Amino acid sequence: MALSIHLNAQVYPINGLELAVNGNDDHFKRTVSVSTESGITYLNIYLSASKKAIPKPISINFKQPSIDIQSYLSPYGANAESNATSLYNYPISRMIPVSFAAKSKFTSATMDQPSITFINNNNKNRLTLAASELTYPITFLAGENEDNGVGFEIRMGLFEYPTKSLTSYQVKIRLDHRDINYNSAQKDLLKWWQTENNLNFASVPKAAHLPFYCTWYALKADGVNAENVERQAKLAKELGCETIIVDDGWQKAQDAKAGYCLYNGDWEVDTIRFKDFKSHVKKVQNMGMNYMLWVGPTMIGEKSKIYAKLKNKMLYKADWAAAWVPDPRFPEVRKYLTDRLVSLMKQSGINGYKIDFMDLMNSRFAGKMAYGDGRDYESVEEATVKLLADIYNGCKANNKDVLIEFRQFYTNPILQQYANMFRAIDCPNDILENRTRTLDIRNLNNQVVHADPLAWNEQEKPAMSALQLLNTMLSVPQVSTDLGKMDKNQLKMLKFLLSQWRDFNETLTRGEAFNYGPEAFYTWSETSLDNETVIVAYQNSTLNPQKINKKSMIVNATHQDQLVFNMDKDFGTRNLTVYDCSGNIIKKEKVNFKGLFKINVPGSGIVRID
Repeated sequence: MALSIHLNAQVYPINGLELAVNGNDDHFKRTVSVSTESGITYLNIYLSASKKAIPKPISINFKQPSIDIQSYLSPYGANAESNATSLYNYPISRMIPVSFAAKSKFTSATMDQPSITFINNNNKNRLTLAASELTYPITFLAGENEDNGVGFEIRMGLFEYPTKSLTSYQVKIRLDHRDINYNSAQKDLLKWWQTENNLNFASVPKAAHLPFYCTWYALKADGVNAENVERQAKLAKELGCETIIVDDGWQKAQDAKAGYCLYNGDWEVDTIRFKDFKSHVKKVQNMGMNYMLWVGPTMIGEKSKIYAKLKNKMLYKADWAAAWVPDPRFPEVRKYLTDRLVSLMKQSGINGYKIDFMDLMNSRFAGKMAYGDGRDYESVEEATVKLLADIYNGCKANNKDVLIEFRQFYTNPILQQYANMFRAIDCPNDILENRTRTLDIRNLNNQVVHADPLAWNEQEKPAMSALQLLNTMLSVPQVSTDLGKMDKNQLKMLKFLLSQWRDFNETLTRGEAFNYGPEAFYTWSETSLDNETVIVAYQNSTLNPQKINKKSMIVNATHQDQLVFNMDKDFGTRNLTVYDCSGNIIKKEKVNFKGLFKINVPGSGIVRID
């Protein structure tokens, strides 16, 4: 099926839907066609002009009938046209709002990715809608409406935010209605994005797959100094961690309590806290630990030395952080930030960076948009991608195994070219949030997904503390509790569970994963790679895994003392060893993995099949 009509607005029938392409633009001729390939339909939009111009807004509107749709996975991101806010104002929601209350979501190169997936309560895809455009802003709005049949009004917006002057442009809108597991639909989407945009994802060193320690929740900024970092690194290594992230507090900022980021931008080591930083880094590395530093390149504080030089090259002020967001369209801004981070890495010998707050650079708050006045880019998003590419390439030239961590919301596939690790946004001591965010991000991310650092009260029982790790089992753990305050039972639990995680780390981070019950913030997961399988139960549910490989692990990440299975396949009789969360053997038994049965395993315990 193919239509080709040169009109300003037209309705296109697709799989029983009527897609309306709206928007008038005197500068551009618009050509729209529809094509189908392997059961997936594409709305192809082409723009052409005789001379350069910034395209005017285009919207794609249609109504998706509510046929076996119970929930959806939408972009997190910020509300379009909202004020600058901190990262904590973007909650997870599975609720499809009514149309009159629905808010448009902003996506761009630095804010999530342009897709939305409608699902039923049996993990089946009902519609995965996406755009091929990964750099320029795209908005999504979805809301329930009963007019002309109960369903969901859906709107995608293009060019609603400034991009750049163009003479030609094309974008594909992808509609996947296949009746398949939504995990498969999303993984196929990532492959399509990679092909359409010719993406070369960053290499992922082995260290990115292995457990981390992060100082943030354990020490905060005030507790970061050479002595404390070295003590935590030594204890973390003994437990099975391979990398330490030294978070905020390492840089000069003696009166930083007056504002979170007042001194950000200089990135100079505090010589009171670290008398000989290079020797300190080497000492930690000699323990067998990689060393990473936290930086926030989008935050320039007014008390930093660089502020005076860059103050006329800012996008806007992030009042909540007492800092300015620099404008990456200026080559001086990109060069300074790149040179500073690359030189700091060379001088100190660190292994990489935790790069924070890059989602603040986007065209929602771009201020002056005109090309020139010293800017060499019109598009904020294009310039930010260039900045991150320069930082990554500069660091990688210094260390081919450089470790670079980004965080939600800047998880866009185009940015997966410049980082090896993507971390869940801050959610300390929040099992549901950490689990949901790590599993939500996984299908649409080629790199290694990391949990937000794990923290708990030092008086907590080991079985309860263990839930923090077990509920984020399909991501790389980052421990961030003060190990010096943990009693021997907490440390025993951590060492045992991290050893089990390490034993299956490739399967957990790189296996073919199926995550069930997304509408309920996930009930259980399974992941398999080669001859290994891991099954993780997060809530009371009946488990029916597709595989039980020769080497398998079953994780009880609940409070209950049993797991219930109802197997469609007959995997035969297997030898089991049941452990509590501290590694004490509870029992050994033979179980026939066929039909309906249960395994008695303590809450936070695991089962090994070898």
